[in-house]
Amino acid sequence: MSVARLSLGLAALLLFATAAFHASGATMVSGWLPGQRGAVLDVLWVIPVIDWAIIGVLWLVTAWKDDRRLAPLVWISAVVPLLVAILLIKAVGFGHPGIWMLIAAAVLASAGAFRLGQRSEHAPA
Repeated sequence: MSVARLSLGLAALLLFATAAFHASGATMVSGWLPGQRGAVLDVLWVIPVIDWAIIGVLWLVTAWKDDRRLAPLVWISAVVPLLVAILLIKAVGFGHPGIWMLIAAAVLASAGAFRLGQRSEHAPA
């Protein structure tokens, strides 16, 4: 297995875990605001879960294909979790574990994208 595939696969798994962690807070959020405002907040809470799941699938497909031409898609999509992490730092500080999960996923995916299409010296051709 190439370093690119491993990095992208781990990044995707970490992003899926982050999405699940975030989704687990949905019941807490549902009681924050009453009525339509609460319903809108519920929808807004789920949007990152959907985004991160789609990005995770994109990273898995890229890992599967191991094609250098797909690297820009990984880098562009890695901006989403990275920007959310920055916004979370601004909102709640550095202590929230989701921030570090998002940053780690974006870094792993970006590093994997740099290695797409390269074979390990020890891997069979």
